Amino acid sequence: MRCLECGLAYTDDRKAPSAHTLYPVTGQSGSRFAKKIGWMLKLFLRQRKQFVRRLKPGGRLLDFGCGNGTFAMLMSRAGFEAVGIEPFSLGATITAERLQLIQAPWEQVESSLGTFDVITLWQVLEHLPRPVDVLQRLTPHLAPGGVMVVSVPNFSSLQSTMFGGSWFHLDPPRHLSHFEDATLERCLHRAGLMPVAHTRFLPEYGCSGWVQSSLNAVLPHTNYLYELVKDRGALHGLSSASSALHLAGSLALAPPLLALSLPVEALASAAQREAVLTVAARRTV
Repeated sequence: MRCLECGLAYTDDRKAPSAHTLYPVTGQSGSRFAKKIGWMLKLFLRQRKQFVRRLKPGGRLLDFGCGNGTFAMLMSRAGFEAVGIEPFSLGATITAERLQLIQAPWEQVESSLGTFDVITLWQVLEHLPRPVDVLQRLTPHLAPGGVMVVSVPNFSSLQSTMFGGSWFHLDPPRHLSHFEDATLERCLHRAGLMPVAHTRFLPEYGCSGWVQSSLNAVLPHTNYLYELVKDRGALHGLSSASSALHLAGSLALAPPLLALSLPVEALASAAQREAVLTVAARRTV
């Protein structure tokens, strides 16, 4: 659905399961295969780190909706005092110097966390039914000169247009708000934030979108490869024969699709039809 006033597209989630059933614990089986692929994907995190460090070389960092805390840990090793907050499972325990991971809703801890030089929301805002409200609550926690980095799927991307309901980053009913350039900027302005920088080519999300969306178009089980890596129980209902078919198809098709995705996403980004919108913003007051 789309709001006629502000233009924001959103998912009608009135019949969706509760949030806790949508975000189960990752790494349930401890599969070595899933761990190896997950380790390879972590290489993409370096681009996130470089983007943040160009804006702020150090200080306090809050990773809002930190997942298992991998990015927060990376930034702590880069010299930041990093805090990660996640309302659902953090998965396996991660520890590091200058790193604090908190499993709790924001409302329970916001009064005790103070201010931050950097606040990041990597693929988080689309999960929220009222994204502006969350941005408005986070903005006062930016220190003077601080920067907020927001990255969300681009609803007007080339991927979205080509794959429609098979688009990996659509992901209903987990993704509730669907952003385009104008609607994301409007949300930031309403929260008292002014965009100051952006990066259009993020292979971590762009290439994964091309690979999994293409697999979704030819394999019966949606997001099989992604769920295999996440290892959060979504594939338990598949028969052995179906699992073998999906695994063989994914392993055969994913490498050439990944190689093709890099130049395709680079061209899409040059045409401002990138898979994700990643914006850095500062407080206006």
